Amino acid sequence: MATIQEYFLNDFMDLSIDITFTVDFQKQELLTKVITQHKVEVKQRLQHDSNSSARLFTFYVPDTQDTAFVCQAIIKDLEKLKKQADGVDAIGGFADDNAVGTHSPVYSNRMFFYTERQLNTNELDELDKLAKEKQLYITFRSHDYLKKRMELQKPFAFISHDSRDKELIARPLANGLNSRLCFVWYDEFSLKVGDSLRESIEKGIKEAKKCVLILTPSFLNNPGWGKKEFNSIFTREMILNERVVLPIWYKVSKEEVYNYSPSLADTFALVWPSSEAKSEDEYQKEVELVISKLHASITK
Repeated sequence: MATIQEYFLNDFMDLSIDITFTVDFQKQELLTKVITQHKVEVKQRLQHDSNSSARLFTFYVPDTQDTAFVCQAIIKDLEKLKKQADGVDAIGGFADDNAVGTHSPVYSNRMFFYTERQLNTNELDELDKLAKEKQLYITFRSHDYLKKRMELQKPFAFISHDSRDKELIARPLANGLNSRLCFVWYDEFSLKVGDSLRESIEKGIKEAKKCVLILTPSFLNNPGWGKKEFNSIFTREMILNERVVLPIWYKVSKEEVYNYSPSLADTFALVWPSSEAKSEDEYQKEVELVISKLHASITK
């Protein structure tokens, strides 16, 4: 399941200026009436359209009981944030364009807050007064947003794998794609207690845009669910006349894949890296590269 921070990072795909800053605010304790100083680190992503020079602020507020205070402090300091952002500029166009006049970015009166803690009605009422005073239109996204997105989201890809390859390949692959908001049908994410395994798998195969086959010695030698999933995927390709299979090979040869399915041996595949003779950083970089290439193939 994607997190609110991952939605913050992926919901808007314009050029962005990213910073992390500290919000300072004062709070009066209810019992002691003592005024205390607080600090919370917030991530800011300023979306910038290079053609229109329009800018849009989005913020990510981590889990804190002072979420409403943090949001208020950011709204009150918005002009200061704009001045800081004015130091970075980006103008779209071509090298031979003719341009005249003075350039300055234009800030939208719309803002987005992604918060780990859901704001209550009273907190939203107070923020509504402040937003109207500042002539801003602000959208808050938190757990309700996550829930609704999950309800509406169909999987981009179905991941077919042998259970023995779950730890090494299937789980890192599913987590990596989900973190890019490329949602996948994957048993650990998609099955709930009481679900029909066959019905859930068939639904995932029918709804997904692509089907990822993790081809390993374990998968090729398993006559069980892996073979049944492959047959269902192959049937979909034949009946609908569409290419949906995206294979990933790991420690298998072309001959072994051919013996399993001649058509698979003729399909371009990505190769999952081996960790042998590599540092952990080198291995993880290669894994990320495979996931990025697969993400591009699924979403293009």
